[in-house]
Amino acid sequence: MPQPILAGIPAGGLKETFAVKVLLCCLLEAAGGALSWERLCEACCGEGLVDYFTLSTAMRELEQNGNIRALAAEDGAAYRLTALGEETVKKLGDTLPVSLREYLKEKGETLSTGVHRPKAIQAAVEPDGSGFQVRCSLHEGNLAFFSMSLYAPDRQQAQLIARNFEKRAAELYGHLVGMLTGDESV
Repeated sequence: MPQPILAGIPAGGLKETFAVKVLLCCLLEAAGGALSWERLCEACCGEGLVDYFTLSTAMRELEQNGNIRALAAEDGAAYRLTALGEETVKKLGDTLPVSLREYLKEKGETLSTGVHRPKAIQAAVEPDGSGFQVRCSLHEGNLAFFSMSLYAPDRQQAQLIARNFEKRAAELYGHLVGMLTGDESV
């Protein structure tokens, strides 16, 4: 007899569309940006959390209800949480088992669109005489998407900035591009 993959998740995964919709919203929030259909499938179906058909039904209903929005991408659609979806996470996220919420948080941090290679995100702390410079960059191969340098008065704050940049680089980049182009939905 197969054992549950995660504590609180029955063998074969979640079967109720409601729970899968909450799961998807939590995963998108944890990712901090848009995720492709392939990555969502990999994270949910590949780990046995939900079957493909229940996942597809939940995605369609989330999009129809305005909890997520499809964005055009080079390799197909990518999905982003809307304000309604964020509210869903706040109100219903606790209905999922704690072990599942922890898994989704860890998995979401590694699935951000366009930033799936560890070396694509870099944050270096360098002393500058009066404090520290945190040099942050986001790139893929030879293409630099984004770079910036921030001042921090002490090493502890500089390391905190570096760690948080590494965790949320894709989200920061998306928000910055949206602000600069006037398209807050990016």
